[in-house]
Amino acid sequence: MEFDFETVVRRRPANLKRMFTPQAVLDHGNVSFDGAEPDYPTAPVIREAVKRLAENGLYGFTIMDAAYQDAVRWWMKHSRGVEISPDWIVPTLGTIHGLSSAIRLFLPKEDDALLVMPPVYNRFAQAADRLNRPVVSCPLIQRDSRYEMDFERLESLLQKGNIQLIVLCNPHNPIGQIWTREELAHLAALAKQYEAVIFSDEIFADNCYGGIRCPSFLEMKEAWPQLIVSTSLGKSFGLTGLNHANLFISDPALREAFADRRTRDHYGSMDPLAYECVLAGYSEAGLAWVRASNQVCEENIRLVRETFLRLFPESRVYGGEGAYVLWIDLRPYFKDEESMLDFLYSKAFFHVDGGGAYGAPGFIRMCVASPTWCVKKALTDLETAWKERK
Repeated sequence: MEFDFETVVRRRPANLKRMFTPQAVLDHGNVSFDGAEPDYPTAPVIREAVKRLAENGLYGFTIMDAAYQDAVRWWMKHSRGVEISPDWIVPTLGTIHGLSSAIRLFLPKEDDALLVMPPVYNRFAQAADRLNRPVVSCPLIQRDSRYEMDFERLESLLQKGNIQLIVLCNPHNPIGQIWTREELAHLAALAKQYEAVIFSDEIFADNCYGGIRCPSFLEMKEAWPQLIVSTSLGKSFGLTGLNHANLFISDPALREAFADRRTRDHYGSMDPLAYECVLAGYSEAGLAWVRASNQVCEENIRLVRETFLRLFPESRVYGGEGAYVLWIDLRPYFKDEESMLDFLYSKAFFHVDGGGAYGAPGFIRMCVASPTWCVKKALTDLETAWKERK
């Protein structure tokens, strides 16, 4: 089936990615590679569902029903290879909204803490900060080819007794790698031993490359009593602004407690648009589009990796396993992040996320969910600017 991955979507001024893109980059004819959302239109099946909803003219209160549960279960089976029960599905107003409810539920005391493993998506820690709860960092260990969890340090932190909630990102944002079953099992064992709940953000798990599959924490029954898994159409279909996610909580007591907390956090019903998009996207047509999109991203990953390793041979390009982001270490070539971003934005018209936002200055995060011709043009501009600078 043919899909359109050549058209660049038109971003309104209110679009967040558009707001943060320097005008000089746009004037130069380049798209921005910051912000993890695609630059091409979403799946036709999603767009048709939105049209049907608009034409019907009713946007009333909407709740989960059997059709919704069936669509989610079908998707998890065919995209993720995971069988789930309909009872596990808990719709929320987005992954961070769900995490915020989990923070209120599992961190009732002022010294109860959330644990994150940076460099990682900064809104995890932001959610705890806004709720006046401490954040404990257990930095990942950077190796030559991938990052590793620091399990020794993690256990020493857990032994202090105040860490009640651990956030995992799999596939990892911003690094773009997938955690192995062995790593997940080790984390689950520590969480069980020290009675901490794991919130596993798996919203990028439909986006995998090179024949790699992202294992879901749901495949590990031993982790169920302390496990919440978040999934979403946001990354898979470019619906990040929809503010909707499905949490999977297999343990009945944990699920009941979370659902009660969600209700007290003023969750009334889901967005009717989210309902329609789930039914439409979680289908054979939606899966075909996601897999085609992944092929585009995989080709872009190859192009970026080849170009950066040629221009910046001392750099490390991480990722390419899952999520449509790459994590690139440019510290050998710039004295600080300010000079790095000045060159990229002002000289190369190459707009990416600076690693400082994730606690790693001198790195960049690059979103590759763009038409391939856009990636090629931007890489050519980068190469021209780098040769002129040298």
